[in-house]
Amino acid sequence: MAARRVFLTAALIGLVAVAIRADDPPLIQTFGGGNDFRVYCSSCHGTSGKGDGPIASSLKRRPADLTQLTKQNDGTFPADRVFKSIDGRVPVPGHGGPDMPVWGDVFAASRESQGAENVKARIESLVKYLATIQEKL
Repeated sequence: MAARRVFLTAALIGLVAVAIRADDPPLIQTFGGGNDFRVYCSSCHGTSGKGDGPIASSLKRRPADLTQLTKQNDGTFPADRVFKSIDGRVPVPGHGGPDMPVWGDVFAASRESQGAENVKARIESLVKYLATIQEKL
């Protein structure tokens, strides 16, 4: 049942991502993670990462403003914590629940990233991308 929920959530997010325009900000393409961000994350977190994606208002909990992670961590981007949050090893409100799947599981089931090392590389790429969208202090 949980696997089906993850699949359906990922499919819904993928469908919403198709509606994102081709003229999205150029930072989307900075890293390979930028493309995954656009496809898997921006429907909730918005193309700029501020938590204002097209389906954000329909969620029980507002998605995090991902541009504030460095600011909220005393000027240091929390790469390890972000990696673990995306992967699903650290409980985060919304992850794994009805609002957001655990991306490590989704990526592991994907043809593009089968195998633990490929999943790790994909999440690391997302983390690198998120570091580029941090609001300047």
